[in-house]
Amino acid sequence: MNRASWLALVVAVGTISACASRTEVVDVPLGATPQNAEHIARATLSPVGTQTSIWLTVGGVPHDMAVSSRLDTAIYAGSCQQLGAQPAYETRQANSVDYPSLAPRTQHWAQAPVALSELTRGGYALLVRTSPADGSRALFCGNISAG
Repeated sequence: MNRASWLALVVAVGTISACASRTEVVDVPLGATPQNAEHIARATLSPVGTQTSIWLTVGGVPHDMAVSSRLDTAIYAGSCQQLGAQPAYETRQANSVDYPSLAPRTQHWAQAPVALSELTRGGYALLVRTSPADGSRALFCGNISAG
């Protein structure tokens, strides 16, 4: 390998490493509520400028939902054991990206109007619930933390 190629390789690796270290992704395990017992879900939060992207992988919802491809998410101050009275941050829709899907596992996407760095300071929980058409029932909850 000549000197120019070696230098190009070092610069490329350094650039990729610098980008990778700036990209923070937070994994939030979501616990099922009694209304959705025996189902599992997980959220992956990532920064999008001053907002936070939320990818949900949902392993099941109640079978009596009218719109099973539509879930609502909200971020509350506090923890799943003691949520604030009102959401601290409402998110934009958590529409299924698998729709229409009969698969037992679906993925949903939402976006919160708050920086991920603010959420990972602690004191916030992500609540996933059914749409208003299905009674806004709480399905999953997970505490947000940096690690």
